Amino acid sequence: MNDERPDGKFMLGFFIGGLIGAVIIFFLGTREGKKAEKVIAKKGKEMLDDLEEKVGELEEKSKELLEQGEVIKDQVIEQIQDTTSDVSQDATRRLDKVLDKLEEVQRGGLDTTAKIRKHFVNLPKKK
Repeated sequence: MNDERPDGKFMLGFFIGGLIGAVIIFFLGTREGKKAEKVIAKKGKEMLDDLEEKVGELEEKSKELLEQGEVIKDQVIEQIQDTTSDVSQDATRRLDKVLDKLEEVQRGGLDTTAKIRKHFVNLPKKK
């Protein structure tokens, strides 16, 4: 069966509705309410203006940071290219030294082979 007594939710809703109604009547129906409305509107506009100013400052700061980031990126790329060039030149020099040594070893091997052939006359010569 349905009991006809009001529960806590209804009473809370009734109280909040009455409070909202009183605030509306105050702002729309009294001089003090209209003055308060103007003050609130003025403060709200000031807050919006301040917020817009702060957003503008943040935009400027982000542009500065982006420009600084670009400069740093360019410097890092230049350093990497310089380092790559240095490493490449060093590797080329080392490879040249190794190839020179290898050629010396090959010449030494040819000389040794020629000396061995002189000792063994019956060996066929390589063409």
